[in-house]
Amino acid sequence: MKKIEISVKKKDEDGKEIIQTVREREVPHIEEFVSQGFRWAFHDLETAVLESRKEVSDKIVSEYLEYISEKKREVSQGAKKYGVKDTEKRVNLVQ
Repeated sequence: MKKIEISVKKKDEDGKEIIQTVREREVPHIEEFVSQGFRWAFHDLETAVLESRKEVSDKIVSEYLEYISEKKREVSQGAKKYGVKDTEKRVNLVQ
């Protein structure tokens, strides 16, 4: 068996990486295609890729939502600290 690695990175507007997630799975090698037959080996390959892609997608969305939540909390706390009530002014506090 060989391995496949799927990774996803989320970068900010400056190109700085803020989130990364990686999944690694075993996939059939050429010998498995010969011994198992193409259909079964391809099924194993396709399943590994699809499951890895789903896991990576779910994880990156979850981590990004958590990141956004933290930033929103920081904005909210900064606004309270300075007594700002207007939403547009809150955004400017973080930048």
